[in-house]
Amino acid sequence: MALLAEGILKLHWDQTVPVNVAHILKQMGVRLQLQINLAYSALLSISSDNQAHIVLSQQLPNVHQRYVVAHALAHVALHHLRPGMSQVIHISEDFRLDFNQRHMQEANDFALRLLMPDMALRYALDTMQARDAREVAHVFSVPELFVKQRMAELGLAFARAVPRHQLGFTIDVD
Repeated sequence: MALLAEGILKLHWDQTVPVNVAHILKQMGVRLQLQINLAYSALLSISSDNQAHIVLSQQLPNVHQRYVVAHALAHVALHHLRPGMSQVIHISEDFRLDFNQRHMQEANDFALRLLMPDMALRYALDTMQARDAREVAHVFSVPELFVKQRMAELGLAFARAVPRHQLGFTIDVD
């Protein structure tokens, strides 16, 4: 699964962050349609001729839309649906999933790898010296929860700030 997400990034990612998932969908030939009054986050369907189509709720916030699209794309890439099948995707406001369902866990892992590529996340931490999950979440346009999950998976941590007295200067406020 990790190799599949990395392969899709290698083929279709333009190296910008936040990752442009709509561009990746287009490059992969997956149709995306926004709909106003959808009762769930998205509907993923695979036509009999193996064409993937995602109907996405237009009312979701941007961060939520990005994750739902990446999650749906994961189901497509991981072949969780066969031609002629469809699946309702409901992602709650707090992004909690039923991890007892293997395909949901796989889709979540894939989506996080797609939205926060290893190389870009390491760059944000090492070179840009991101200070906290909120800052990284803003850069990648994902919830802070996902930053924490992805960093734990990769064994990454934020650099500790050096106390001012160790930097070799003092600030005189008088």
